[in-house]
Amino acid sequence: MQLLLDLGNSRLKAVLYQNGQFQQLAFDSVAGLLKLPVTAAYLSSVATEQKTTELLQGLQAASFPTTQLHTEASAFGLINSYVEPQRLGVDRWLAMLGAYRSYPAARQLIVDAGTAVTFDWLEENRHLGGWILPGLQLQQQALLAQTARIHKAQQLMPNLAPGCSTSAGVENGALAAIIGAIRLGWQTTPAQQLLLTGGDAELLKSYLPDLPVLVDPFLLFKGIAQYIDN
Repeated sequence: MQLLLDLGNSRLKAVLYQNGQFQQLAFDSVAGLLKLPVTAAYLSSVATEQKTTELLQGLQAASFPTTQLHTEASAFGLINSYVEPQRLGVDRWLAMLGAYRSYPAARQLIVDAGTAVTFDWLEENRHLGGWILPGLQLQQQALLAQTARIHKAQQLMPNLAPGCSTSAGVENGALAAIIGAIRLGWQTTPAQQLLLTGGDAELLKSYLPDLPVLVDPFLLFKGIAQYIDN
């Protein structure tokens, strides 16, 4: 059994992997992960170097080794489109590996909706490129930080209706921007399948009923599993 770790911009996610099965873990601290009966840990990190180093140091007390994964120019048949492959976020790379192996399709659009929302197109075994834009919360934080007279009085559940308060206008506008970007991406570079992952994936899916959407919360971890199984 292996421990798969995803250190993102906002939090650490942990999953147990064994015999092709993934189990999401709830944990209070890294110390709790050290007691797990696993043989190895694998880490994906897009956090700062300091946060990544702190996590790796915390894992040194474990009885199992930890391997940090990095983006490659190609792996397991998948080709990275970046001129400087290492500059592609490892989270995007692993999500694409997971999609490539788990959901074969001639062309796919992968949208990871977290702190940032990333778009990546795959055609057969080749990455075509992608987009990066702020996620729901990051859009709102940027707007509130850079304007003097826009304030949010409360946290609402965003929807696509015209907002009748500043709070609703900000939240609904952020959602509209992401839904609009997905639809524009689907229109300009069509695909056969739309894969959603990340914390806001289910919310986005509810506004895309006419598209062939599949939500997979383990997509990145399926990419990590390629390094274990091959």
